[in-house]
Amino acid sequence: MAQKIDMLNGGLFKKIVLFAVPIMLQGLLQSIYNSADLVVVGQFSSGAALSAVGTTTSVYNVLLGLFFGIAVGVDVVSSYTHGAGDKKGLKKIIDTSVISAPIMGIIVAIIGAIIAEPVLILMNTPTTNGVLELATLYLRILMIGVPFSLVFNFSAAILRTSGETQKPFIYLVISGLVNVILNLIFVAGFGWGVAGVAIATVISQMLSAALILIRLMRNEGIFSFSFKNIEFSFQMLGKIVKVGIPAGIQSCAFSLSNVFLQSGVNSFGPDAMEGSTAVGTIEGLMWVTLVAFQNSATTFVSQNIGAGKLKRARKAYRYSILCVAALGVFLGLTMFFLGDFILKIFIPNNQLAMQYAYERYRITFPVYFLAGMMGTMPGGIRGMGDSLTPSIISIVGTCGIRILWVYTIFEKYNTMSILYLVHPITWVITCVSLLINYIVVLHFCKKRMPKEASNNESTPIKIKE
Repeated sequence: MAQKIDMLNGGLFKKIVLFAVPIMLQGLLQSIYNSADLVVVGQFSSGAALSAVGTTTSVYNVLLGLFFGIAVGVDVVSSYTHGAGDKKGLKKIIDTSVISAPIMGIIVAIIGAIIAEPVLILMNTPTTNGVLELATLYLRILMIGVPFSLVFNFSAAILRTSGETQKPFIYLVISGLVNVILNLIFVAGFGWGVAGVAIATVISQMLSAALILIRLMRNEGIFSFSFKNIEFSFQMLGKIVKVGIPAGIQSCAFSLSNVFLQSGVNSFGPDAMEGSTAVGTIEGLMWVTLVAFQNSATTFVSQNIGAGKLKRARKAYRYSILCVAALGVFLGLTMFFLGDFILKIFIPNNQLAMQYAYERYRITFPVYFLAGMMGTMPGGIRGMGDSLTPSIISIVGTCGIRILWVYTIFEKYNTMSILYLVHPITWVITCVSLLINYIVVLHFCKKRMPKEASNNESTPIKIKE
Protein backbone atom coordinates (compact mmCIF):
# COMPACT_ATOMS: atom_id res chain seq x y z
CA MET A 1 0.00 0.00 0.00
CA ALA A 2 1.41 3.42 -0.97
CA GLN A 3 2.44 5.67 1.88
CA LYS A 4 0.18 8.67 2.30
CA ILE A 5 1.67 12.15 2.41
CA ASP A 6 1.71 13.96 5.75
CA MET A 7 1.10 17.61 4.84
CA LEU A 8 1.33 18.99 8.38
CA ASN A 9 4.82 17.87 9.36
CA GLY A 10 8.30 17.50 7.85
CA GLY A 11 9.88 18.94 4.71
CA LEU A 12 7.54 20.56 2.19
CA PHE A 13 9.17 20.87 -1.23
CA LYS A 14 9.61 17.15 -1.90
CA LYS A 15 6.13 16.37 -0.59
CA ILE A 16 4.52 18.99 -2.81
CA VAL A 17 6.25 17.52 -5.87
CA LEU A 18 5.35 13.94 -4.87
CA PHE A 19 1.76 15.05 -4.29
CA ALA A 20 1.53 16.89 -7.62
CA VAL A 21 3.11 14.31 -9.94
CA PRO A 22 0.27 11.72 -9.78
CA ILE A 23 -2.31 14.52 -10.19
CA MET A 24 -0.29 15.77 -13.14
CA LEU A 25 -0.34 12.33 -14.72
CA GLN A 26 -4.01 11.98 -13.83
CA GLY A 27 -4.82 15.23 -15.61
CA LEU A 28 -2.82 14.12 -18.64
CA LEU A 29 -4.75 10.87 -18.77
CA GLN A 30 -8.08 12.68 -18.53
CA SER A 31 -6.96 14.87 -21.41
CA ILE A 32 -5.99 11.75 -23.33
CA TYR A 33 -9.73 10.97 -23.50
CA ASN A 34 -10.22 13.94 -25.80
CA SER A 35 -6.78 13.74 -27.39
CA ALA A 36 -7.36 10.11 -28.32
CA ASP A 37 -10.67 11.15 -29.86
CA LEU A 38 -8.90 13.76 -31.98
CA VAL A 39 -6.04 11.51 -33.08
CA VAL A 40 -8.30 8.59 -34.00
CA VAL A 41 -10.83 10.83 -35.76
CA GLY A 42 -8.02 12.66 -37.57
CA GLN A 43 -6.47 9.41 -38.79
CA PHE A 44 -9.55 7.28 -39.51
CA SER A 45 -12.37 9.73 -40.21
CA SER A 46 -12.94 13.08 -41.95
CA GLY A 47 -11.69 16.62 -41.40
CA ALA A 48 -15.30 17.56 -40.64
CA ALA A 49 -15.35 15.01 -37.81
CA LEU A 50 -12.09 16.42 -36.40
CA SER A 51 -13.51 19.96 -36.48
CA ALA A 52 -16.72 18.75 -34.83
CA VAL A 53 -14.85 17.11 -31.93
CA GLY A 54 -12.57 20.14 -31.48
CA THR A 55 -15.28 22.77 -31.45
CA THR A 56 -17.21 21.07 -28.64
CA THR A 57 -14.37 21.18 -26.10
CA SER A 58 -15.00 24.71 -24.84
CA VAL A 59 -18.77 24.13 -24.60
CA TYR A 60 -18.25 20.91 -22.65
CA ASN A 61 -15.88 22.69 -20.27
CA VAL A 62 -18.39 25.49 -19.65
CA LEU A 63 -21.11 22.99 -18.78
CA LEU A 64 -18.89 21.06 -16.37
CA GLY A 65 -16.83 23.95 -15.04
CA LEU A 66 -19.23 24.97 -12.28
CA PHE A 67 -19.43 21.48 -10.84
CA PHE A 68 -15.73 20.76 -11.18
CA GLY A 69 -15.36 23.95 -9.14
CA ILE A 70 -17.49 22.35 -6.43
CA ALA A 71 -14.90 19.55 -6.35
CA VAL A 72 -12.45 22.29 -5.33
CA GLY A 73 -14.88 23.08 -2.52
CA VAL A 74 -14.74 19.43 -1.45
CA ASP A 75 -10.94 19.63 -1.41
CA VAL A 76 -10.74 22.87 0.60
CA VAL A 77 -13.43 22.06 3.19
CA SER A 78 -12.32 18.45 3.74
CA SER A 79 -8.64 19.49 3.98
CA TYR A 80 -9.43 22.26 6.46
CA THR A 81 -11.65 19.94 8.53
CA HIS A 82 -9.01 17.21 8.53
CA GLY A 83 -6.30 19.67 9.52
CA ALA A 84 -8.47 20.86 12.41
CA GLY A 85 -8.91 17.24 13.58
CA ASP A 86 -12.73 17.16 13.16
CA LYS A 87 -13.34 13.47 12.35
CA LYS A 88 -17.11 13.66 12.66
CA GLY A 89 -17.29 16.63 10.32
CA LEU A 90 -15.03 14.87 7.83
CA LYS A 91 -17.37 11.85 7.75
CA LYS A 92 -20.29 14.13 6.86
CA ILE A 93 -18.28 15.86 4.13
CA ILE A 94 -17.32 12.54 2.51
CA ASP A 95 -20.87 11.17 2.55
CA THR A 96 -22.37 14.42 1.32
CA SER A 97 -19.87 14.72 -1.53
CA VAL A 98 -20.31 11.18 -2.84
CA ILE A 99 -24.11 11.37 -2.77
CA SER A 100 -24.27 14.85 -4.32
CA ALA A 101 -21.97 14.13 -7.28
CA PRO A 102 -24.27 11.93 -9.42
CA ILE A 103 -27.32 14.11 -8.70
CA MET A 104 -25.49 17.22 -9.89
CA GLY A 105 -24.17 15.28 -12.88
CA ILE A 106 -27.63 14.22 -14.03
CA ILE A 107 -28.81 17.85 -13.90
CA VAL A 108 -25.85 19.00 -16.01
CA ALA A 109 -26.33 16.16 -18.49
CA ILE A 110 -29.99 17.04 -19.12
CA ILE A 111 -29.23 20.74 -19.54
CA GLY A 112 -26.28 20.01 -21.82
CA ALA A 113 -28.25 17.71 -24.10
CA ILE A 114 -30.99 20.33 -24.50
CA ILE A 115 -28.78 23.34 -25.23
CA ALA A 116 -26.06 21.59 -27.26
CA GLU A 117 -27.24 22.53 -30.74
CA PRO A 118 -28.37 26.13 -29.98
CA VAL A 119 -25.03 26.91 -28.31
CA LEU A 120 -23.03 25.44 -31.19
CA ILE A 121 -25.06 27.55 -33.62
CA LEU A 122 -24.31 30.67 -31.57
CA MET A 123 -20.60 29.78 -31.84
CA ASN A 124 -20.82 30.00 -35.65
CA THR A 125 -20.12 26.29 -36.01
CA PRO A 126 -20.12 25.60 -39.78
CA THR A 127 -22.96 23.59 -41.29
CA THR A 128 -20.82 22.60 -44.29
CA ASN A 129 -19.85 18.92 -44.48
CA GLY A 130 -22.16 18.22 -41.53
CA VAL A 131 -19.84 19.76 -38.89
CA LEU A 132 -22.74 21.19 -36.82
CA GLU A 133 -24.68 17.93 -36.88
CA LEU A 134 -21.62 15.88 -35.91
CA ALA A 135 -20.63 18.30 -33.11
CA THR A 136 -24.17 18.17 -31.67
CA LEU A 137 -24.20 14.37 -31.72
CA TYR A 138 -20.76 14.17 -30.08
CA LEU A 139 -21.68 16.62 -27.31
CA ARG A 140 -25.00 14.96 -26.51
CA ILE A 141 -23.42 11.53 -26.15
CA LEU A 142 -20.70 12.99 -23.90
CA MET A 143 -23.41 14.30 -21.56
CA ILE A 144 -24.24 10.71 -20.58
CA GLY A 145 -20.86 10.42 -18.89
CA VAL A 146 -21.10 13.63 -16.84
CA PRO A 147 -22.50 12.03 -13.63
CA PHE A 148 -19.67 9.49 -13.64
CA SER A 149 -17.09 12.22 -14.26
CA LEU A 150 -18.32 14.17 -11.23
CA VAL A 151 -18.28 11.05 -9.04
CA PHE A 152 -14.64 10.52 -9.98
CA ASN A 153 -13.60 14.15 -9.40
CA PHE A 154 -15.41 14.50 -6.05
CA SER A 155 -13.97 11.19 -4.84
CA ALA A 156 -10.48 12.11 -6.05
CA ALA A 157 -10.69 15.33 -4.00
CA ILE A 158 -11.44 13.25 -0.90
CA LEU A 159 -8.49 10.95 -1.53
CA ARG A 160 -6.22 13.97 -2.07
CA THR A 161 -7.16 15.20 1.39
CA SER A 162 -5.95 11.91 2.84
CA GLY A 163 -2.63 12.42 1.03
CA GLU A 164 -3.33 9.71 -1.53
CA THR A 165 -2.93 10.75 -5.16
CA GLN A 166 -1.57 7.55 -6.70
CA LYS A 167 -4.80 5.52 -6.74
CA PRO A 168 -6.81 8.01 -8.87
CA PHE A 169 -3.90 8.02 -11.29
CA ILE A 170 -3.86 4.23 -11.53
CA TYR A 171 -7.61 4.16 -12.17
CA LEU A 172 -7.22 6.64 -15.00
CA VAL A 173 -4.39 4.60 -16.49
CA ILE A 174 -6.80 1.68 -16.72
CA SER A 175 -9.77 3.67 -18.00
CA GLY A 176 -7.55 5.67 -20.39
CA LEU A 177 -6.25 2.49 -22.00
CA VAL A 178 -9.81 1.22 -22.33
CA ASN A 179 -10.77 4.51 -23.97
CA VAL A 180 -8.00 4.28 -26.58
CA ILE A 181 -8.74 0.65 -27.39
CA LEU A 182 -12.48 1.33 -27.74
CA ASN A 183 -11.75 4.37 -29.94
CA LEU A 184 -9.88 2.17 -32.38
CA ILE A 185 -12.56 -0.52 -32.30
CA PHE A 186 -15.51 1.84 -32.72
CA VAL A 187 -13.97 4.23 -35.27
CA ALA A 188 -11.34 2.29 -37.22
CA GLY A 189 -13.19 -1.02 -36.90
CA PHE A 190 -16.90 -0.17 -36.93
CA GLY A 191 -16.71 3.22 -38.69
CA TRP A 192 -18.89 4.98 -36.11
CA GLY A 193 -16.98 8.29 -36.39
CA VAL A 194 -17.70 10.91 -33.72
CA ALA A 195 -20.36 8.72 -32.11
CA GLY A 196 -17.77 5.99 -31.61
CA VAL A 197 -15.22 8.20 -29.84
CA ALA A 198 -17.95 9.72 -27.65
CA ILE A 199 -19.27 6.31 -26.60
CA ALA A 200 -15.71 5.16 -25.81
CA THR A 201 -15.20 8.21 -23.59
CA VAL A 202 -18.44 7.60 -21.69
CA ILE A 203 -17.58 3.94 -21.05
CA SER A 204 -14.15 4.99 -19.75
CA GLN A 205 -15.74 7.54 -17.41
CA MET A 206 -18.08 4.87 -16.05
CA LEU A 207 -15.12 2.60 -15.37
CA SER A 208 -13.02 5.25 -13.58
CA ALA A 209 -16.00 6.25 -11.39
CA ALA A 210 -16.67 2.64 -10.41
CA LEU A 211 -13.01 1.99 -9.53
CA ILE A 212 -12.59 5.07 -7.34
CA LEU A 213 -15.90 4.51 -5.57
CA ILE A 214 -14.91 0.94 -4.76
CA ARG A 215 -11.63 2.30 -3.38
CA LEU A 216 -13.47 4.68 -1.05
CA MET A 217 -15.74 1.89 0.14
CA ARG A 218 -12.75 -0.36 0.88
CA ASN A 219 -10.77 2.38 2.62
CA GLU A 220 -10.06 1.96 6.30
CA GLY A 221 -10.22 4.72 8.88
CA ILE A 222 -11.80 8.15 8.53
CA PHE A 223 -11.40 8.43 4.73
CA SER A 224 -13.97 5.79 3.84
CA PHE A 225 -17.48 5.67 2.43
CA SER A 226 -20.33 3.23 2.94
CA PHE A 227 -23.92 3.22 1.76
CA LYS A 228 -24.80 2.11 5.30
CA ASN A 229 -25.26 4.87 7.88
CA ILE A 230 -24.87 7.72 5.40
CA GLU A 231 -24.59 11.09 7.14
CA PHE A 232 -25.73 13.52 4.46
CA SER A 233 -25.48 17.09 5.72
CA PHE A 234 -27.02 20.12 4.04
CA GLN A 235 -24.81 22.26 6.29
CA MET A 236 -21.66 20.62 4.92
CA LEU A 237 -23.04 20.82 1.38
CA GLY A 238 -23.57 24.53 1.97
CA LYS A 239 -19.93 24.97 3.05
CA ILE A 240 -18.67 23.02 0.05
CA VAL A 241 -20.85 25.00 -2.35
CA LYS A 242 -19.87 28.37 -0.82
CA VAL A 243 -16.21 27.62 -1.42
CA GLY A 244 -16.71 25.74 -4.68
CA ILE A 245 -19.22 27.96 -6.51
CA PRO A 246 -16.79 30.89 -6.96
CA ALA A 247 -14.15 28.45 -8.24
CA GLY A 248 -16.75 26.88 -10.53
CA ILE A 249 -17.92 30.23 -11.87
CA GLN A 250 -14.29 31.10 -12.54
CA SER A 251 -13.85 27.86 -14.47
CA CYS A 252 -17.05 28.51 -16.43
CA ALA A 253 -15.96 32.06 -17.21
CA PHE A 254 -12.56 30.86 -18.36
CA SER A 255 -14.20 28.30 -20.65
CA LEU A 256 -16.77 30.88 -21.77
CA SER A 257 -13.99 33.22 -22.83
CA ASN A 258 -12.59 30.37 -24.90
CA VAL A 259 -16.03 29.93 -26.48
CA PHE A 260 -15.82 33.55 -27.69
CA LEU A 261 -12.28 32.95 -28.97
CA GLN A 262 -13.46 29.76 -30.65
CA SER A 263 -16.18 31.78 -32.37
CA GLY A 264 -13.44 34.02 -33.76
CA VAL A 265 -11.51 30.97 -34.96
CA ASN A 266 -14.65 29.50 -36.56
CA SER A 267 -15.05 32.67 -38.64
CA PHE A 268 -11.86 31.72 -40.53
CA GLY A 269 -13.34 28.38 -41.64
CA PRO A 270 -12.66 24.63 -41.17
CA ASP A 271 -8.88 24.83 -41.78
CA ALA A 272 -8.44 27.38 -39.01
CA MET A 273 -10.65 25.28 -36.74
CA GLU A 274 -8.55 22.19 -37.44
CA GLY A 275 -5.26 24.00 -36.78
CA SER A 276 -6.51 25.74 -33.66
CA THR A 277 -8.00 22.50 -32.32
CA ALA A 278 -4.64 20.75 -32.64
CA VAL A 279 -2.76 23.52 -30.79
CA GLY A 280 -5.53 23.74 -28.20
CA THR A 281 -5.11 20.03 -27.52
CA ILE A 282 -1.39 20.48 -26.81
CA GLU A 283 -2.12 23.53 -24.63
CA GLY A 284 -4.70 21.45 -22.79
CA LEU A 285 -2.09 18.81 -22.00
CA MET A 286 0.30 21.51 -20.78
CA TRP A 287 -2.47 23.11 -18.72
CA VAL A 288 -3.46 19.97 -16.82
CA THR A 289 0.22 19.29 -16.13
CA LEU A 290 0.75 22.71 -14.61
CA VAL A 291 -2.57 22.98 -12.81
CA ALA A 292 -1.62 19.97 -10.66
CA PHE A 293 0.21 22.49 -8.49
CA GLN A 294 -3.08 24.30 -7.93
CA ASN A 295 -4.26 21.13 -6.18
CA SER A 296 -1.03 21.09 -4.17
CA ALA A 297 -1.45 24.72 -3.17
CA THR A 298 -5.10 24.24 -2.23
CA THR A 299 -4.69 21.05 -0.22
CA PHE A 300 -1.41 21.84 1.57
CA VAL A 301 -2.41 25.41 2.40
CA SER A 302 -5.94 24.59 3.61
CA GLN A 303 -4.78 21.68 5.79
CA ASN A 304 -2.10 23.80 7.44
CA ILE A 305 -4.50 26.71 7.87
CA GLY A 306 -6.94 24.28 9.51
CA ALA A 307 -4.15 23.19 11.86
CA GLY A 308 -3.19 26.82 12.57
CA LYS A 309 0.21 26.57 10.83
CA LEU A 310 0.24 29.84 8.89
CA LYS A 311 4.00 29.96 8.33
CA ARG A 312 3.98 26.47 6.85
CA ALA A 313 0.95 27.34 4.69
CA ARG A 314 2.82 30.36 3.25
CA LYS A 315 5.83 28.21 2.45
CA ALA A 316 3.65 25.61 0.73
CA TYR A 317 2.12 28.35 -1.42
CA ARG A 318 5.51 29.75 -2.46
CA TYR A 319 6.88 26.32 -3.35
CA SER A 320 3.80 25.55 -5.46
CA ILE A 321 4.21 28.79 -7.46
CA LEU A 322 7.95 28.18 -7.91
CA CYS A 323 7.34 24.64 -9.20
CA VAL A 324 4.64 25.65 -11.67
CA ALA A 325 6.72 28.53 -13.06
CA ALA A 326 9.81 26.37 -13.60
CA LEU A 327 7.85 23.53 -15.20
CA GLY A 328 5.89 25.99 -17.33
CA VAL A 329 9.05 27.50 -18.82
CA PHE A 330 10.41 24.06 -19.63
CA LEU A 331 7.20 22.78 -21.24
CA GLY A 332 6.49 25.98 -23.14
CA LEU A 333 9.90 26.20 -24.76
CA THR A 334 9.99 22.47 -25.51
CA MET A 335 6.60 22.60 -27.23
CA PHE A 336 7.61 25.73 -29.13
CA PHE A 337 10.66 24.10 -30.71
CA LEU A 338 8.90 20.78 -31.35
CA GLY A 339 5.57 22.34 -32.37
CA ASP A 340 5.50 21.43 -36.06
CA PHE A 341 6.62 17.86 -35.43
CA ILE A 342 3.98 17.22 -32.74
CA LEU A 343 1.17 18.93 -34.67
CA LYS A 344 1.64 16.56 -37.59
CA ILE A 345 0.22 13.82 -35.36
CA PHE A 346 -3.09 15.70 -35.35
CA ILE A 347 -2.85 17.35 -38.80
CA PRO A 348 -1.14 14.88 -41.12
CA ASN A 349 -2.19 16.29 -44.50
CA ASN A 350 -3.33 19.92 -44.26
CA GLN A 351 -0.68 22.60 -44.76
CA LEU A 352 -3.15 25.49 -44.42
CA ALA A 353 -4.30 24.15 -41.05
CA MET A 354 -0.62 23.89 -40.02
CA GLN A 355 -0.11 27.57 -40.90
CA TYR A 356 -3.06 28.56 -38.72
CA ALA A 357 -1.69 26.39 -35.93
CA TYR A 358 1.70 28.11 -36.12
CA GLU A 359 0.09 31.53 -35.79
CA ARG A 360 -1.35 30.41 -32.46
CA TYR A 361 1.46 28.48 -30.85
CA ARG A 362 4.24 31.00 -31.62
CA ILE A 363 2.37 33.44 -29.37
CA THR A 364 1.25 31.17 -26.51
CA PHE A 365 3.90 28.45 -26.03
CA PRO A 366 6.92 30.64 -25.07
CA VAL A 367 5.01 32.33 -22.22
CA TYR A 368 2.72 29.51 -21.20
CA PHE A 369 4.27 29.42 -17.70
CA LEU A 370 2.18 32.53 -16.98
CA ALA A 371 -0.97 30.51 -17.61
CA GLY A 372 0.23 27.93 -15.09
CA MET A 373 0.90 30.60 -12.48
CA MET A 374 -2.48 32.17 -13.16
CA GLY A 375 -4.13 28.78 -12.59
CA THR A 376 -2.18 27.93 -9.43
CA MET A 377 -2.31 31.21 -7.51
CA PRO A 378 -6.07 31.09 -6.74
CA GLY A 379 -5.67 27.61 -5.22
CA GLY A 380 -3.51 28.81 -2.35
CA ILE A 381 -5.63 31.89 -1.79
CA ARG A 382 -8.75 29.70 -1.47
CA GLY A 383 -6.87 27.50 0.96
CA MET A 384 -6.24 30.59 3.10
CA GLY A 385 -9.97 31.29 3.29
CA ASP A 386 -10.84 33.60 0.40
CA SER A 387 -12.60 31.85 -2.49
CA LEU A 388 -14.57 34.77 -3.92
CA THR A 389 -11.92 37.41 -4.64
CA PRO A 390 -9.52 35.29 -6.73
CA SER A 391 -12.52 34.11 -8.73
CA ILE A 392 -13.62 37.67 -9.46
CA ILE A 393 -10.08 38.62 -10.46
CA SER A 394 -9.76 35.62 -12.74
CA ILE A 395 -13.17 36.22 -14.32
CA VAL A 396 -12.42 39.86 -15.10
CA GLY A 397 -8.84 39.12 -16.13
CA THR A 398 -9.73 36.30 -18.51
CA CYS A 399 -13.35 36.34 -19.56
CA GLY A 400 -13.94 40.09 -19.38
CA ILE A 401 -10.82 41.22 -21.18
CA ARG A 402 -11.02 38.47 -23.79
CA ILE A 403 -14.62 39.21 -24.71
CA LEU A 404 -13.81 42.91 -24.91
CA TRP A 405 -10.80 42.09 -27.10
CA VAL A 406 -12.88 39.99 -29.52
CA TYR A 407 -15.40 42.79 -30.05
CA THR A 408 -12.88 45.64 -30.28
CA ILE A 409 -9.27 44.88 -31.26
CA PHE A 410 -9.97 41.63 -33.11
CA GLU A 411 -12.95 43.12 -34.93
CA LYS A 412 -10.71 45.91 -36.25
CA TYR A 413 -7.60 43.82 -36.95
CA ASN A 414 -9.11 40.52 -38.07
CA THR A 415 -6.20 38.05 -37.97
CA MET A 416 -5.49 34.88 -36.01
CA SER A 417 -2.35 36.40 -34.50
CA ILE A 418 -4.29 39.37 -33.12
CA LEU A 419 -6.97 37.03 -31.77
CA TYR A 420 -4.48 34.96 -29.75
CA LEU A 421 -2.35 37.88 -28.58
CA VAL A 422 -5.01 38.36 -25.91
CA HIS A 423 -3.80 35.20 -24.13
CA PRO A 424 -0.44 36.50 -22.79
CA ILE A 425 -1.99 39.92 -22.11
CA THR A 426 -4.67 38.44 -19.84
CA TRP A 427 -2.19 36.09 -18.15
CA VAL A 428 0.05 38.99 -17.09
CA ILE A 429 -2.82 41.18 -15.86
CA THR A 430 -4.41 38.34 -13.89
CA CYS A 431 -1.14 37.16 -12.27
CA VAL A 432 -0.30 40.67 -11.02
CA SER A 433 -3.82 41.11 -9.63
CA LEU A 434 -3.74 37.73 -7.89
CA LEU A 435 -0.39 38.56 -6.28
CA ILE A 436 -1.94 41.67 -4.76
CA ASN A 437 -4.92 39.56 -3.61
CA TYR A 438 -2.56 37.09 -1.90
CA ILE A 439 -0.71 39.85 -0.06
CA VAL A 440 -4.01 41.29 1.24
CA VAL A 441 -5.38 37.88 2.33
CA LEU A 442 -2.10 37.04 4.08
CA HIS A 443 -2.28 40.33 5.96
CA PHE A 444 -5.76 39.52 7.27
CA CYS A 445 -4.75 35.95 8.16
CA LYS A 446 -1.92 37.29 10.30
CA LYS A 447 -4.27 39.80 11.88
CA ARG A 448 -6.84 37.12 12.79
CA MET A 449 -4.25 34.91 14.45
CA PRO A 450 -3.41 35.70 18.09
CA LYS A 451 0.22 36.70 18.55
CA GLU A 452 1.05 33.68 20.69
CA ALA A 453 -0.49 31.37 18.08
CA SER A 454 1.67 32.90 15.36
CA ASN A 455 4.74 31.72 17.26
CA ASN A 456 3.68 28.12 17.78
CA GLU A 457 1.39 27.85 14.75
CA SER A 458 -1.37 26.08 16.66
CA THR A 459 -4.63 28.02 16.23
CA PRO A 460 -6.91 27.30 13.25
CA ILE A 461 -8.10 30.19 11.07
CA LYS A 462 -11.76 30.13 10.14
CA ILE A 463 -12.53 29.85 6.43
CA LYS A 464 -14.84 32.54 5.13
CA GLU A 465 -18.30 31.35 4.25
